[in-house]
Amino acid sequence: MSEPKSAARLAESPAREPEAPVTGRRADLLAVAAAVVLVAAATAVGLYYNRPGSGVVIFVSSPPLFADWLPHVGPGSVFAVLIAVAVVLHGPALAARLPWRRALAAGYLASLAWIFSLTMVDGWERGFAGHLTIPQEYLHEVPGITDIPRMLREFSSRILDFQPNSWTTHVSGHPPGATLVFVWLDRIGLHGGAWAATAVVLAGSLVAVAVPATVALLGRAEAAR
Repeated sequence: MSEPKSAARLAESPAREPEAPVTGRRADLLAVAAAVVLVAAATAVGLYYNRPGSGVVIFVSSPPLFADWLPHVGPGSVFAVLIAVAVVLHGPALAARLPWRRALAAGYLASLAWIFSLTMVDGWERGFAGHLTIPQEYLHEVPGITDIPRMLREFSSRILDFQPNSWTTHVSGHPPGATLVFVWLDRIGLHGGAWAATAVVLAGSLVAVAVPATVALLGRAEAAR
C-alpha cells in the first residue's frame, strides 16, 4: 500500500513550511564555487596532459568534455537565452504563487521549451532529427536487434570497443534498457531520429518534475518550490 500512497503524494500540494530567514544562500554560493573549482581543475589537468610532448593520451580534445570545441549560434540560441532569463527572473515567484500541480506543469513546460531550444541551436537535422542516427548512437544498432532475449544474453560480451561485433558508443555505455526503448519505438511504428529525439526530450524534461516532487516527499515543501 505504500507505493500507491507515495505516488498520490507526488501530485498533492505539499504543506507549506513556516516562514524562516534565508540562511542557505552562503551554502549555495559555496557549492557553486566548489563546482567551478572542480571544473577548472579538470580543465587544467586535461590541458596539461594534452600539451605537445606530454607523452600521455587522454582521448579528450576539449577537456573536461569528451567533445569538440565548436562555439556557434543557431536558430534556437535566442530562444534558449530568453527562456533561461525568464525562468531566473520570474520562475521563483511564479512557483511560489501557483498551486502545486500547476507549478509542476509549468516547470515541465519550461524545461521542455528550453531543451528544445538548445537542440535547435544546431538546427532541425543536426540538433534534433539526425542527432541519434549517427554511427555512434542508439539508432545505428536498432535494425540489427531482431531477437531481444538473445540481445540481453550477449549484451555484456559486446561492450568492449574495437571488436568485430562491438556495440556503438552509446549502446555500450548504457544499460540495455536504454537501447530497448528505441527498439520498441521502432517496433510500434515510430521509426527514425525525429521520433527517437522526441521521446528523449519529453522524458528528459521530466527532471523538472521529478526533482521538486522528490524534495517535497522528503518534507521540504518550500525548497521544492
